[in-house]
Amino acid sequence: MAEHRLSEILHSAMGLSMIAMIWPWGAAVPTAVWIVVFMLSTGWFLVQAARTSRRRAVPAFFATATGTMVWMGASIHGHASPGGHGGMDMAGMRHAPVGCAGWVSALLGGYLVLAAFWWVGRGVHLAGLSAATTTDAVARPLDWSALLHGVMSAGMGIALLAMA
Repeated sequence: MAEHRLSEILHSAMGLSMIAMIWPWGAAVPTAVWIVVFMLSTGWFLVQAARTSRRRAVPAFFATATGTMVWMGASIHGHASPGGHGGMDMAGMRHAPVGCAGWVSALLGGYLVLAAFWWVGRGVHLAGLSAATTTDAVARPLDWSALLHGVMSAGMGIALLAMA
């Protein structure tokens, strides 16, 4: 139970930091702090993936997503754009260098966009719709956690593709 709670806290921290990074007040947090926090989060989710005997895909995805945040933090070089935005200004971010770094950003971005479709499908229970009747499908509530993971994954993936 405590492990689940810590995972949810790390997800919340990730979501809030993604929001903070695109606003001027996000500059108050040094890039090194973002990187260290996400490295520790990546380690946590890697341990969770290694310790579970089934369903490793979910903690492995979270490890990849938090590891991608490390990549984004290390790849985005500008702290203040000409428009006055501070932090890791996603709207004015500089592109990753051409070559290997650009390919890494593109591959991570593509992976996260594809994963977003999986999360959304999971959130609306698409796997069970083929065998279910319309009444059964309506009776199943949406999995908001999965839907929000899908939104987060899509947002990160699109940002990375913009960096590539």
